[in-house]
Amino acid sequence: MRALVDTSAWIEFFHPRGEPAVQSAVQDALRSGLVVTVAPVLVELLAGLDPADRSSTEAIARLRALERLELDWTACSTAAEFDRKLAAAGQRAPTVDLILAGAAHTSRCEIWHRGDEHLERLAAIGGPPARDLSEPRATRR
Repeated sequence: MRALVDTSAWIEFFHPRGEPAVQSAVQDALRSGLVVTVAPVLVELLAGLDPADRSSTEAIARLRALERLELDWTACSTAAEFDRKLAAAGQRAPTVDLILAGAAHTSRCEIWHRGDEHLERLAAIGGPPARDLSEPRATRR
């Protein structure tokens, strides 16, 4: 299954002292060609990268090479449906997490993250499977 990697996991992946379990999982998925992304994740990551810095230019090149999932009507309406389900349960999630869930669900991807409870809640209400890469034996839902 393809992996839509959340910003939380990318930060660990690119950080020189990031969590080894996260770095290893993302690196293996990159080698296997399983990683995809969406525009909101790219915006969050690019905002923290400096194109004048060599390590940033390497990260930018890696991100630029990834397949980007389309945020079409179906993905957006799916994200809105997840928002309504969470609201009915008295919960909320950031719009970016809703968009990720909508895109991953319609594209049949798993979302990989590092400790993002919102993505776990979305998986619990019927959203795409979420995998917390920081857990010793990251589970799939």
